[in-house]
Order: sequence, then structure tokens, then C-alpha cells
Amino acid sequence: MSKSQILLADDDRVIRVTFANSLRARNFDVIEAENGEKAIQLGCDHHPDLAIMDFRLPDFTGAEVAAQLREQADVPCIFLSAYAEKEFVEKATQAGALGYLVKPIDVDHVLPTINSALKRANEIKHLRDTEMQLHTALEQGRETSVAIGILMQEYHITSDQAFDMIRGQARSQRRKLASVATELVQAVNNLNGFTTEMRKRNEEFLKQGKASKP
Repeated sequence: MSKSQILLADDDRVIRVTFANSLRARNFDVIEAENGEKAIQLGCDHHPDLAIMDFRLPDFTGAEVAAQLREQADVPCIFLSAYAEKEFVEKATQAGALGYLVKPIDVDHVLPTINSALKRANEIKHLRDTEMQLHTALEQGRETSVAIGILMQEYHITSDQAFDMIRGQARSQRRKLASVATELVQAVNNLNGFTTEMRKRNEEFLKQGKASKP
């Protein structure tokens, strides 16, 4: 089983190194950043499973870094703070954090929070992947339906016959049915676009001819 990779960002070197080594001793793969800029760079380069970062970094706030990591690398995060005040908790929640940790860090005590965040991050990723697959399937289904309609109109056949035509073409070319359907729809769209453009040019030509007559 592969190790979970964690990006740890904290400008306090003693805290960062101590925490990182403790996580490594517990079978995590850890990459370290001393500021927000480095955290964003490492996050985009490595796409870690989770980022743990101080809420007050020297160049950016933790919320700003978290937003960049989420947008550019789809990396979830939890925050570190020396304070457990209500304001920090609210800001962490508003920034989309999956949790927060209060310094000083006792690794054994915070492991449940880290593992819970990793589990939640994996669930979110799975949901996002499923949503993307569903969107792709729906889009491919739409293209196939349009292609069937085109063949029905062109050849005056039933939907089952049109589907069999597309499936036969896909099998003969060893391609996916949705790919053949998309190609057919695109070809018809291109032809319609060409025809429309030619019609417009012809109309303009006729108008110019009439205008030039005495």
C-alpha cells in the first residue's frame, strides 16, 4: 500500500522539521515548505494527498495558499495555529479546510484528525471523478442520440436500425460507438456550416448583381 503524501508548510523550522519527522516515522511521505510560495510550487509539482499549513505564513495567509492549491492542484488542506480561538476556526471553515490543528503538536493526538481529513479528501475526489464520468457518459449519450436522429431522417429508418448502423461502423473500425457518433454529428455540423456560408455568399452575389443593373 502506497504512503499518503503530505505537504507541510510552516515558517517555524523547529516545529516544521519536528512535525515532519514524526509523520515520517508513522509512515507518511512528507514534503516541506517554509512559506506560501514554496507550498504552492510543491503542491502543483507533487499533487500531495493533503496539505497541512500554518494559518499565518510570512508571505501569504494559509487561506490564500489553500485556495491556490485547491484551484491549481486540487489539494485539500488542514490548518495549523497557535491559537484555538473561535475566529481561527471560522476562518479555517470558510477557507474550505477539512480540519485544523492547534500547536504545540502531539502527533499521536492529531493523527485521527489527519487520517479523517485524508479519508474525507479521498471521498471528495471519488465523488468528483464519478461526477466527471457521469457527465462524460451523458454527453456521449447525447451525441449518440443526435447521430441516430440524423440517420433516421436521412435514410427513413427506425431508431434501432440507425443504432445498428452506428454500432456496425464502430465494430468494423474497432472504435467506440460514442466516438463514431460524435464524428458523424461533427461532420453534419461542418456540412451545415459550409452550406450556410455558401448560401450567404450566393445571396450577397445576387444582391450585388441586382444593384449593378441600370
